[in-house]
Amino acid sequence: MAEAIAATAGVAAAIIQAKAALWDPLKQTIASSNDMDEIYGALDDAMKTLVAKRDDHEDMSQRYKTTMTPSNTYINWNHRVNVVVKEMDELLARYTKEKKRSSWFSIKSRANFTKKMKKTASRVFALMEEDTHLVDVLVDKKPACVVEMITSKITNIPTLQQPLEQTLGWLCDKKVKGIRIHGLVGSGKTTIMENLNNHVKVAEMFDIIIWVTISREGSMKNRSIDQIQQVIVQRLKLDIEVTTNIDLIASRIREELKNIKYLLLLDDVKEDLNLDKIGVPISENGSKIVFTTRLCHVCSSIATRQANVATLNRKEALDVFKTVLDRPHLLENSNIKRLMPLIVNWCGYHPLMIKVAAGVFRVKETEESWHDGLINLRKWPEKGDDTMQEIYKLLTCFFDSLKVTQKKCFFYSALYPEDSDIQKDCLLDNWAAEEILDTVDDVEGTRVSGRDILDYLKMLSLVEENTQQCIRMHKLIRLAALYNLLTNEDQENLVKFGEALKKPLDVECWKNKRWISLVDSKMNALPDQPDCPGLSTLFLQKNPNLEVIPQAFFIHMQGLRVLDLYGTRITSLPSSLLKLVTLKVLYLQKCVALLELPDDIGDLRKLEVLDVRGSGLAHIPPQVESLICLRRLLVSFTSSSSSSPIQKATSDIEVISKIPILRELVIDVEEGLERILYGLIVRVFGLTSLTLLQFCSPNKVVDLIKAIGGSWKINIPNERFLQNYIDKVESFELKKCQFFIGCDISSPPHIMKFMPYFKFDGEVSETTMSQVLDNDAAIELANHNELENLSDLIPTNMNKIRSCVIKGCNKMRTIVDGNTRGSLILNNLEQLHMINLPVLKNISEGPMQGLTSLKTLILSNCPMLTCVCTYGVILQLPEIRHLEVNGCSEIKEIFNGCANVVSPVLPNLKKLTLVDMPQLTSILVSNTFEWPSLERLKILGCPELKRLPFQKDGAVKLKSIEAEKSWWEALENDIEVKEQFHRYCTLS
Repeated sequence: MAEAIAATAGVAAAIIQAKAALWDPLKQTIASSNDMDEIYGALDDAMKTLVAKRDDHEDMSQRYKTTMTPSNTYINWNHRVNVVVKEMDELLARYTKEKKRSSWFSIKSRANFTKKMKKTASRVFALMEEDTHLVDVLVDKKPACVVEMITSKITNIPTLQQPLEQTLGWLCDKKVKGIRIHGLVGSGKTTIMENLNNHVKVAEMFDIIIWVTISREGSMKNRSIDQIQQVIVQRLKLDIEVTTNIDLIASRIREELKNIKYLLLLDDVKEDLNLDKIGVPISENGSKIVFTTRLCHVCSSIATRQANVATLNRKEALDVFKTVLDRPHLLENSNIKRLMPLIVNWCGYHPLMIKVAAGVFRVKETEESWHDGLINLRKWPEKGDDTMQEIYKLLTCFFDSLKVTQKKCFFYSALYPEDSDIQKDCLLDNWAAEEILDTVDDVEGTRVSGRDILDYLKMLSLVEENTQQCIRMHKLIRLAALYNLLTNEDQENLVKFGEALKKPLDVECWKNKRWISLVDSKMNALPDQPDCPGLSTLFLQKNPNLEVIPQAFFIHMQGLRVLDLYGTRITSLPSSLLKLVTLKVLYLQKCVALLELPDDIGDLRKLEVLDVRGSGLAHIPPQVESLICLRRLLVSFTSSSSSSPIQKATSDIEVISKIPILRELVIDVEEGLERILYGLIVRVFGLTSLTLLQFCSPNKVVDLIKAIGGSWKINIPNERFLQNYIDKVESFELKKCQFFIGCDISSPPHIMKFMPYFKFDGEVSETTMSQVLDNDAAIELANHNELENLSDLIPTNMNKIRSCVIKGCNKMRTIVDGNTRGSLILNNLEQLHMINLPVLKNISEGPMQGLTSLKTLILSNCPMLTCVCTYGVILQLPEIRHLEVNGCSEIKEIFNGCANVVSPVLPNLKKLTLVDMPQLTSILVSNTFEWPSLERLKILGCPELKRLPFQKDGAVKLKSIEAEKSWWEALENDIEVKEQFHRYCTLS
């Protein structure tokens, strides 16, 4: 991260120095001229340049705020810029004021003003010059005290909560240095430790909490010392030069930890640890070490206390099963409920087994399927000794419940290393390339099928959501999957990681394999010509010592479909790679030593996915245009990859724009270069197949454009970038765009009908709103905490709003106040949603003649609202078709002032929904009100509403009434009215 920021700062400095030639004339003008207007104009131009540079730095600070913080040097520079900005504002105010006066400046005051401007100018140019040397705009943040983990809550499971509370108590004891948490495999030790890591009291007790997974995959040994050190170094953000000397690294760790109070959490320790060799000091300042293990004798020299994790009792086991099952209608079935104790008993009250079992039975909807499921379980031997093999066998019976395609996808996911984040998009690409999904001809159908399977595996608890982009697999489930995968008699597979790959594998190991995964090791060589014609997936990622792939390596791999070389140090791709006529997915991400692709890369005619992000490629060769099946491309644009980032971006975009069926383009872009790309990227919109264009910076997707049925979703980090996009998207029609400004694009807009659509999360300026409403549009405002009424934000062109959602605006009192200029300002508004507005009292405090087009009005969770609208406002709603009021706890009457109304004033209202309003006593006082179009009525949670708002013939088109049975029975309407409408009721 620091290197990326430094590189960006270097580019920024170079750009400013290149513009020095532009500043010189301004300097010369100000220095030599005595013309006050000329000097002011030059000073204003210089000031705008300085402010733009400050704003660019501020944007960068916002982008990297999760990992970096402004340097003291930059904070000082920024403060002085702001002082000069204030001075310039005062100069402008005086200049404007004096210019309006008939006498203008006197000769003396003109001279003084000119002198003051020149003095300000000297400070402006000094700050500009200083900025060229301002390299460290941002510096790494100090490591956070806690990195919270996604985990299950255990407060309702005493067997797990008790060891946690016990451990918390020992953390307060100065005499306790180390704590062992001991229990059987899969008993919940890691879950206890994750809850300890996240506990608020722990964050208060220690300066930093460090988590290290100690176990080595697939063995009864710990990770190597250098691997453990590397995790600690990264957590502490230590700047250590590249070295393999573990003693030097230990010294640096020891130096960092000796003066802070730390908590070291070591998960799954399998043998004694030499903390001194790692560099962890035994401090007297209250620092502690907590570790989990299934071996009661491990690290006895460290542990002075031990918490034991027992087996769940019957009630806890049932509670865990029911919680994971999460199917209330199944819990109400007495026959199914009787089977649950038998299932958890078969699981031996083992938390992991129960979790997986609940996932499997979650999808069984009938009593027969539950009986069959239990019979299938009983085919397996009863749970016996706690051995890994026994666990594998027990989990196997759950895997057998999967369909063939689901099982293949699940086992394929086990090819990734333990505790790794598995990118969903990569997994879906690989499943599709392997043709293990049901739909192989339709690209979008294949992706949908893959996502459905992924969701199903998550529902079964076989994989877990880790982030929005990644999943993980519990290590025991993964090991059990590998057990099945590697003992499959039909097809052989090879999976080895880390320490198991210290030496190159014999060529015999490669024979007759279908999937091979050799990941995350110190492997530095590959065999010359391994014989594996049936091999379809080869994972070689994260092997930093691998520099050469033999030229003939791929000759006998003519069935290879997926090749992952992520993070290797290869300098070139062998000629035999270009003979892989079936290759569909090629990952070259972070192959930093790879400087170019072969000239014949276009020969890979079946290639569908190519990832070259973070590689050393100087450019994308024109031959990529020949990849006629390439549908997904992932690239990087950085200053370090070329001396001229603009030239590189221009060249690469030119090539990309000619890829015939490209559907998805993902660009990793370095801070400071986005605006260059925005000017070039319009060229790719000519790609008729393009459905996804995504810009990413470290830690965050900064921009996302996604085509949905011909329309575009455009995610923009803040309103400052909006003008850039509105200028650029004109070529593919603004009216087809949905803009999401500062908010999550994955959450759908409340209103999908109107284009363009603008959704703002946070405050937005009047200038921006006027800009976006040059055309008819829908807007959504969320969390604008300074806005009191909508007419303050956009007083002049509210007639451009077709649809409006206002959500979570804490100061919003009304939509239109009584001082609003004009009356027809909302004459095109068709939908109005008001959600979570704590101080909203009225829809309007002024004239509302402009609501004549409103068709939908929704009011939700507005606790200060006392009525929906008055008689005067109702008269302005002739077109309304859907009215919904939900959770407005102070409303007593829906329509106020309508006691004597007989004729219909809502002639087109078709749907009326009233939910959760405990004080509502009437919709309107008179029940003679006519509802000529009303078709659907929903009333729930309104116990004080005693009457239907119409007589027997007052709602002739009514087709549906949804209500509680008890409420309907307590209604005080005439019997004939209730009899008339009872047939339309759905009562709960």
